[in-house]
Amino acid sequence: MRRGQVRDGDCEGVRGMGGVWRLVGSKGRGAALLALTAALLSAATPARAAAPLPPDLVALEQQMAQLQANSERFSFQEEVAFGGLFGQGIPLVLIVAGEGEASDSPPESTATGGLLGLPEEKIRTIGDTVYSYRRQAAEIDGGRPWVRSQRPAKEATGLDPGGLLESDQAGQQGTFSKLIEELNGALSIEESGPVTVDDQRVVEFDATLDPAPFLAQLKSQSKEPEHPLSSPLEASPVSGPKTPAKPAPPPTLELEVFIAPNGLPVRARFTFGDEGATIAVRVDTLAINIPVNVTPPPAKQTIDEAQLKQIERRRAARELEHALRACRRLHGKRATECRAVAHVRSRVPSSEASPL
Repeated sequence: MRRGQVRDGDCEGVRGMGGVWRLVGSKGRGAALLALTAALLSAATPARAAAPLPPDLVALEQQMAQLQANSERFSFQEEVAFGGLFGQGIPLVLIVAGEGEASDSPPESTATGGLLGLPEEKIRTIGDTVYSYRRQAAEIDGGRPWVRSQRPAKEATGLDPGGLLESDQAGQQGTFSKLIEELNGALSIEESGPVTVDDQRVVEFDATLDPAPFLAQLKSQSKEPEHPLSSPLEASPVSGPKTPAKPAPPPTLELEVFIAPNGLPVRARFTFGDEGATIAVRVDTLAINIPVNVTPPPAKQTIDEAQLKQIERRRAARELEHALRACRRLHGKRATECRAVAHVRSRVPSSEASPL
């Protein structure tokens, strides 16, 4: 597959993977990967010269444009890989996998997944209400692991109100209009031949997309960490002999799509690369137009997000007060360092900390 390029100034102020690491530091691992997924799948197709489509893809797109799905069963895998952690050349790979179901009418979805496919993360979306399973919440609140929140109004609904399948957005060309738009706007695209995916015979197409929209999406979602060590992925390399930095290759964004004879995109895989790091998001469509029934968690196991934050803040303030009392037994520089560590561990900003 050939690589796409980003012109200077395409993404003003964004340094590729730096935006990714800031996103990880500000949102947390699980939320960050989901946000990266949404950014990859929903990045708008740029107004640049598109490559001609292979004849077989033209025919399959016509079939795809006729598909109307009001529900879907899917599986997904998100992979973040990079090397040179802390300047030691140690490769690190994070893999999150899972499965779920989504419905357009009524708007609801459910997904379960986690590192290496373990069911650690659970999300249920019903209309604008999101229920997230958090084991830490049960420990803090005393037994309620489900956290209820509201989905931001700016998020697109589409087939998946949970935001995972944002390439499945209905339009004039059926349920998968967004995917058709991405294929039609590819900088280059070629047919790789018939293969088998999920026990189905499909045709694979490999495309090079413009990465600028994805980088712009990251820029809008990321922010600088509040503390220099808020994210270990942002830590400075270990000092050593300095060598001239080699020019970094331009960012790339690739799309592999596997289409069944009826036009169904059985698998779509987006791969973004920059500064020696790679983000890959794969979504398999296992079935469409299936019954989906998402129910809210039991009320006695659910806590509102705002209420949980209040409990967390009160708990952190108590822990900070206890730690500062222990610091009183120290003097001089050791006392100063003790108080600084106490504030960091409590996760309470100094302006809101106890006056003790």
